[in-house]
Amino acid sequence: MGRSVNYDIIATAYDRRYKENDLSGVKHVLFDFIGGDRSAHILEVGCGTGHWLALLDRQGYRIAGIDASRPMVDQAKIKMPNPALMHGYAEALPLKTASFDRIFCINAFHHFLDKTAFMKEARRVLRRGGRLMSVGLDPHTNCDHWWVYDYFPQVIALDKGRYLPVHTIRQMMMDCGFTGSHTLEAQHIVYRIPAREAIDHGHLAKTSTSQLALLSDDEYVQGIRQIQRDIERAETRNEVLTLSADLRLYATVGLVA
Repeated sequence: MGRSVNYDIIATAYDRRYKENDLSGVKHVLFDFIGGDRSAHILEVGCGTGHWLALLDRQGYRIAGIDASRPMVDQAKIKMPNPALMHGYAEALPLKTASFDRIFCINAFHHFLDKTAFMKEARRVLRRGGRLMSVGLDPHTNCDHWWVYDYFPQVIALDKGRYLPVHTIRQMMMDCGFTGSHTLEAQHIVYRIPAREAIDHGHLAKTSTSQLALLSDDEYVQGIRQIQRDIERAETRNEVLTLSADLRLYATVGLVA
């Protein structure tokens, strides 16, 4: 049985990632994907705590969101007391056929248990001329470098099992009836942070990213202890251990002709 993240227990801490990471590129791609028509009906699948929907809501868009975690939806409703925020599953959307103009999922598609079923559901729910966008990592490129992969060796294999290559996502879209499928780089994430500072400020908490949340407690503790040992070794040399990331998020889009 595969591993999964229990978002019910981390819902209240989830939004911290939006304060700690620059996702301005994703925001730009999202608004470009949505377009300027405020009458368009927009759905986020895997909406989580509603970060992205709240941005759209403040701009006057007609939004709806669905997530498999009730506590995550509850957090979203704190931002936007909107009846169109609902608990449900990507593979069986409780929505009418041809009722939306845009559907997007940001850092969520890899969590869906049956990705093909979701694609078919998205195709059903979208109107003619509608579009679907998925944003996420592609660890299959082998171009990404991340301290998480360095110190928690289980994670890269888990990510390659969860995330589909973008070319596979494009083919899946076409197989499910979408046309014009294409991929673009949405965000290039590059940062370096002193390891001790990262620990002191909680950046390495198990809830900080789904990659760490997937680990067993023993696996997580082993990685943290190795970081602490490397910090101490560096400090004996009057050096500073730095944790770094060089990651890319890709947006893949398909059209309902």
